[in-house]
Amino acid sequence: MSNVGSWPAKAGRLWLREMRHLLPPTIYFFCAFNIIVLTTNLLARTYWFAMSNFLAATLLALLVGKAVLVANKLRGIDRFRNAPLIKPILFKTVFYSLFVLLFRIIELMIHFSFDNDGFRVAFNEAVEAFTWRRFAAIQIWLFTCFLIYVSATEISAALGPGRLRQLMFGPR
Repeated sequence: MSNVGSWPAKAGRLWLREMRHLLPPTIYFFCAFNIIVLTTNLLARTYWFAMSNFLAATLLALLVGKAVLVANKLRGIDRFRNAPLIKPILFKTVFYSLFVLLFRIIELMIHFSFDNDGFRVAFNEAVEAFTWRRFAAIQIWLFTCFLIYVSATEISAALGPGRLRQLMFGPR
């Protein structure tokens, strides 16, 4: 009887495979969101770095990376596989944007449920602090970041494995 691999080895391979899928969007969104935070701080404040904003952008990048990983497992995500590139790019951009919006709402609801004052009090405080301008600005940036990310991944997939990397970083 041949043993293909022990349980820890299989778990390790699964973890590495998942990390290979999770790291590219997480690193991209980490950089993108922190650039957005940095430029916003430079424009709106007299200082250029705020640790709380950096941590919030980093957590949002992890959330988005996780959302992309989960969304890629859904069947409908490759709906326009053989269509002109604009269709899958726009479809995935809207899909990911809505998916992350849903994740943001669920995360907020979980936060409310653990609030010491209770769900209702925390929810009412959040409603009072809510501003449409901030919400819209975040969604516009998310959409733009997703548009860039999805465009790059779709073009890379259309060119073939490693071809975009070779075009960008190798000799032409």
